[in-house]
Amino acid sequence: MVKGISRRVVVVRPDGHAPFEQAIFLVRDCAVPRRDAVREACRIANGYLGRRPARRAHRLRLLAAFAAGAAASSLVWAAVWLLL
Repeated sequence: MVKGISRRVVVVRPDGHAPFEQAIFLVRDCAVPRRDAVREACRIANGYLGRRPARRAHRLRLLAAFAAGAAASSLVWAAVWLLL
C-alpha cells in the first residue's frame, strides 16, 4: 500500500523474453533527478536479468566436471579390470 498523496514511480518494462513483465520502483522524496532515478532502476533490473546465464554456465561446468570424473573413474576401473 502506498501512503501519502503522491509518489514518484519508475516502471521498467524489459523486452519480451525477460522473466518478469515489469519492475516498479518507488522513489524516495529526495532531490534525485529523474534521469538518475531511471538510470538506476534500469541498472538494477538489468543486473537481475544478468544473473540467469551465469547460473546456466555454472550448471554446465558442474555437469562437465561430473562427466569428466565419471569418465576418469571408468578408465581406471577398466585398466584395473584388464590388468587382473
